This record gives sequence, structure tokens and C-alpha cells, in this order.
Amino acid sequence: MSEQPIITFIICTYNRARYLDETLNSLRENDFTNSNCKLLVVDNNSSDETPAVVKKHRESLGKDGKAIHYIKETNQGLSYARNRGIQEATTPYVVFLDDDIVATNTFISAWQSFFIRYPEAIAAGGKIHVQFDDPRPNWMSHFLLPLLGYHDLGDTFKKYSGSSYPFGGNMGFKKSIFKKIGLFHTDLGRKGESLNAGEEKELFRRLRERSVNIYYLPEAFIYHRVNSSRLTLDYIREQALGLGQSMRLRLENASSTIFFKNWIIEFGKLLSSFPLAAVYLLSFQPAKAGMLFRFRWWIWKGYKNQV
Repeated sequence: MSEQPIITFIICTYNRARYLDETLNSLRENDFTNSNCKLLVVDNNSSDETPAVVKKHRESLGKDGKAIHYIKETNQGLSYARNRGIQEATTPYVVFLDDDIVATNTFISAWQSFFIRYPEAIAAGGKIHVQFDDPRPNWMSHFLLPLLGYHDLGDTFKKYSGSSYPFGGNMGFKKSIFKKIGLFHTDLGRKGESLNAGEEKELFRRLRERSVNIYYLPEAFIYHRVNSSRLTLDYIREQALGLGQSMRLRLENASSTIFFKNWIIEFGKLLSSFPLAAVYLLSFQPAKAGMLFRFRWWIWKGYKNQV
């Protein structure tokens, strides 16, 4: 490695050995071993070939293989895995990645240049597009793509505004901030096959309470791979129910101001579904219109624990 590492890219993984292999390949194609960064794979109790995949990449890199680290986190849950990654990282900055991404050729350099140019920066997020490995269903509209990790605020470097925040598959932090605000909420987030969420929104809420600026990096660009297992009605339903359940957990001890602000936002999303659905109906795409309403209804059911 050419310089003292400043960034640890943390990949939390659970039973995705094939995807993890291709994710590591894409990062190696970015020549990360000649960059001031490390890779840390946090295995959250995988029962597949995950350890062998990491070992293969380490061995094939020879002396540079030391830039890839592997640990196992036995507490089940994405938040536990992320927290373990933070504790194990020895660099001043950490960037979280999903285990099923493809990095573009500007990805690593964008994160490097950002933290070097803005050493005081606390948090940032990058662009994510969806790569469909199987045919896209006719009910999957553009407005549901964020469920699959899609996150694109344009091609201009900027600060996040309002209630917007980075997505978990491509987000970075100054490590020291976790000593001040705490780690990820372990009652939130995915656990094994559970599709609960909300841990990222809850963490960024704590950052916003401190008036922390959060930056959007368009050139820190990755693709999130999605196959047929995530393109079923049952999967989307479980994801929506999980969002509702996570919302309930986040708001249990929230102030009345935060509670009502959250529901104003949710009500606005419901209202916006009507004109969007009308556009799809007028363009003879009833499946997309119907799914918009079903999705909002499933979130409400999850919130009310009517599962």
C-alpha cells in the first residue's frame, strides 16, 4: 500500500458468498491495494462459503492480502455487524458497503479525495443505481426503486437537505463521531432473514440533532445487484412490513415534535401516491399504480403490528 490507510471499507455480509466474491473483485479492479484504504469483511454468522471467498482473495493478492481483514460477529443483526466493524477499524474514516455491489472506477478515489479535502467532514453518502440480474417486474416503478437500494440525488456535490440522508449500502463517517453519538441501534435493522430497517435513519437523526452537515458524493458511485429473490410480491411485502415495524420502534420514545413530523412526512408520501398512480393508470400501467398503494398499506400494517 502506497500510503498510511485513512479509510476502512466495511462490508457486512450474511450468506452471500457468490455476491461477495464479485463485490471484492470490483473493489480489486479499483486497485484498492495501491490506495490509502483497507477492506474489512464482517461475517454475521454465514453458513456458506464466505470465509473461503475472503481467504481466496487474500491469498491471490500475496503480500497485499493484508489489506483485506476478516472477522466474525456472532450477534445476529446488521447493526451488530456494523458496530463490530466500527470497533475493529483502525483508520480515521469508515465507509459501509453492501455485500452485493459493483464499484465503478471513480468510487474509491471519490471517497479518498473527499476525506482528504474535507478532513473536518463527519458523514457522507454516495450514488447507488440498481443492476437487475433478472427481469424487472412490470409492477416495479421508479418510485419503489429505493427499496432495492437506489439512491441518486444528481451529479453535483452537495449537502443533504431536509429529511434526506445517505443509504446504508454506500455511506461513510469520521470514526470519532460514534464516540459522541453512539453506535447503530441494535433493536433496528436486519437480523438474519428479517427485513426490518430504520437503523440508518435513526443514526442520521442523531447527527442532525447536532447540526452535522452530511454530504452527497455523486462520483462515489456503485451498482446494487438485485436478483429474482428480491423481485417478488412477498419480498416487497415483508420489506414494507419491516419498515413499518421499524418506524414503530424508532418512534416509541421520540418527542411529540419528532413523532408528528414523521407522520406528516408519511402522510405526504401517501397523498403523493394518488397523482403518481393516476399517471401510471393513464399510461396503461395499472400494475405499477396498484403496487404503490399496496406498499403504503403494508407499511401501515407493519406499524400497527397487524402482521
